Amino acid sequence: MARDRNDGYDRRTWSVVSVLSAAVGRLRRNPSVLVPFAVAGMVLSVVDALRRRDPIPTLEYGGLDEATVYVEFPGYPTGVNRTTLPLESLVGLEAPYLAWGFGLYALSVVAVSLAGVITLTRLLDGETRLGPLPSYLGFVVGIDLAYRLLESIDALQQMGLFGLVPLAALFAVVVWLFPVPGLVAAGASPWTAIRHAGIWTRGVRWSVLGVILVLGIGTWLLTSVPVIGAFLGSALVAPVHAVAIVSLFEHRRDGWAGTPIEP
Repeated sequence: MARDRNDGYDRRTWSVVSVLSAAVGRLRRNPSVLVPFAVAGMVLSVVDALRRRDPIPTLEYGGLDEATVYVEFPGYPTGVNRTTLPLESLVGLEAPYLAWGFGLYALSVVAVSLAGVITLTRLLDGETRLGPLPSYLGFVVGIDLAYRLLESIDALQQMGLFGLVPLAALFAVVVWLFPVPGLVAAGASPWTAIRHAGIWTRGVRWSVLGVILVLGIGTWLLTSVPVIGAFLGSALVAPVHAVAIVSLFEHRRDGWAGTPIEP
C-alpha cells in the first residue's frame, strides 16, 4: 500500500479534523487524483439532463427547499444524481424505452465504479489497476439496491420519533461498511470485505461516524446546486472520501498494536 509520508498528519491518531484536512492537503499536492471523479461527475450530470427530457418518470432531487438536513452518503465514494429513476418506472415499458432507462442507470453506476477503482487503487498502490472492477461494481449495485429497498418500505418513512431506532441501526451499518470500498479495491471479495470491515474501524467508530456526517452533508449541499450539483458532489467530495478510506488503512497499520490484517 503506497503511503505519502509528507501528508502532514500523525497516522497514530484518526480524528475527523485531522483526516479531512490531511485528505484535502493530499489532493492539493496531487490534483490528478481528482480527475476520475470529475469525469464521473460529468457523466452523472449528462444522465440527469437526459432523464429530464425522458418520457420515463423520474424523481427530482429535493435539495435545500425542504426544511430538513440530509446526509447523502451512499456508502462508497461517488456523487449523487439530481434525478432518480425508480425501478418501478421500468415495469411494463416497451423494449426500446426499457433499454434506454436501464442503460442510463447502468452508465451512472459504471462511471462511479470505474472512478472509485481507479482512485482507490492509485492511492493504495501508486498505480491504477482495473482488476477489482467487477467486484467493486457488484458491491455498488448491491448497496444501491439495498437503499432502494429501504426507501420503498413505507413503514420506515412514517415512524416519527420511533424512526430514530432504525436510523441509528442504519448509521451503525454504514460505519461498519466504511472501509469496504477500499478493501474491495485492494482485491478482497465484497463478502470477505464486509465480514472483516469491523476490524478496521475498531476504536475509531465515532470518528468514522463524524467523517460520514461531514461527507454526507457536504454531498447534500453540493448536489443541491442546480444543474451542476451532481458534478460538484462527485468532483469535490468523492475524492476526499476515497482518501479518508485509505488513511484509515494507514492508521490501522501504523497506529494499532498487533499484526496488521491484509485486505
